[in-house]
Amino acid sequence: MIKKVIGMLLLSAILCVPALAHSGKPKYHVIIDTDGAIDDMRAITMFLSANDIRVLAITCSQGTLLPDSGFLKVISLLSAFHHEGILTGTGNEVNAESPAWRAFAQNLLWAGSTKIPGAYMRKSSIELLEKTIEYSEEKITLIALGSLKTYADWIIRNQNQTGKIERIIWYNSHEINEGYNYAVDPDSYDVIRRSGISLEVVSNDRNDLLINEDYLNHIHNHHSIYASQIEQVHSQLPVAERIKDNHIMLWDDLVPLYLTAPVMFETSTENNIRFITINRTLPSDFVYETIGKLLVSATTTNNRVFNYFPVDTALYKPDYARMLNETVLKFGLIEWKAICMTNEIHGHTGIYSIIGAKMGVRALDYFNVGVNNLSVTTFSGNITPLSCFNDGIQISTGATIGQGLITVSDSVSSISSAIFEFNDRKVHISVKPEIAERMRNEIKYGVETFGLLTPNYWSYIEKLAIEYWANFDRNEIFLIEQM
Repeated sequence: MIKKVIGMLLLSAILCVPALAHSGKPKYHVIIDTDGAIDDMRAITMFLSANDIRVLAITCSQGTLLPDSGFLKVISLLSAFHHEGILTGTGNEVNAESPAWRAFAQNLLWAGSTKIPGAYMRKSSIELLEKTIEYSEEKITLIALGSLKTYADWIIRNQNQTGKIERIIWYNSHEINEGYNYAVDPDSYDVIRRSGISLEVVSNDRNDLLINEDYLNHIHNHHSIYASQIEQVHSQLPVAERIKDNHIMLWDDLVPLYLTAPVMFETSTENNIRFITINRTLPSDFVYETIGKLLVSATTTNNRVFNYFPVDTALYKPDYARMLNETVLKFGLIEWKAICMTNEIHGHTGIYSIIGAKMGVRALDYFNVGVNNLSVTTFSGNITPLSCFNDGIQISTGATIGQGLITVSDSVSSISSAIFEFNDRKVHISVKPEIAERMRNEIKYGVETFGLLTPNYWSYIEKLAIEYWANFDRNEIFLIEQM
């Protein structure tokens, strides 16, 4: 038994090592349905942070909260992570009693704002599911963190599309009829059972997997925007009080953990339903540590040659060594790698190439995807210096000429911009006019002061590029417009 547990621990650790950022070809393509509970917030954050999971859409159903209330929390969370391109919709209300914990959940902030950002449009969950599933080339796993209502409604209207669904993973009591998520809309469970789609039910049958100081310390040690957001949400006074009373546990959190590290779980089958529980022999500290690794996995670099992208300052020239640690802390290792590789391939540290790399990383953030997933059309032409922008776009997104994923439009704009496309959705990203004007004026100053293409000019451009690299925040310098 001891050898078995040790083997499971080692294998689980291997599965969760943060070796890649969002993978170009993830194992799982998922749609998540949430009812707005606080454990849903943690679960969604884990799904978004997982390097091998692609979240295609999130729908909001009734349960802990009403659909519209859940929608506001989800989009605030996506905005905090800069994943605004993930489709979000609301489902139909049901005739169910308000749970006792609704007021608690309603008053919690999942992120800093409860206002709908201008980029979002409220969509019907069913229409969203229809479009997302239609355009997906991969089989999809449906994640149910609340009732099965949304998926049942989709199945009733789209029975000929159920073959595109690999399975449904649902958090509920193993005593199906006793689960709150079942009780919200029992008829939906019957629809799912008749559909023939594989159903897996995840439950927590342990009483030691608490959201407590130990849990929070473990995820804090794995520095990422995802872990930080969970910490912030759980620092709110109503949550902190419940944590102190040992009232909050790992519930829906177990669903993304199961998907990414199934070896940690035990399964049984009854009436063609797989029942999933976490192995009782695993120490809670190890479970928390694995969650911490999961929460950081998408913020590391996606490498093909390196085991780890080098960040030892001794390997860098002095100007870059001085800025390395602070810049990585501000903007992340993924952007640092993209700009380093762009500079090496581009042949010099250039202004427009760096802006292209930053924009490419912002586009990946927007859709929450890895490299080689976006088709890009740029409007910077083929004449330098504007065309240098194209190199940064190619390196950061993997949308290269060789892969046929980039088009340089005949239409040329003096403001660096591009259209990024993923799953039949397009977004136009451009440099803010005031940033573009600043860049033009500072380049003009260099030409007038040092002469075009002189050694002093190139030295000036390199210093200017380093300044932009170190100070331009990709979440602040671009305009994003849905198309």
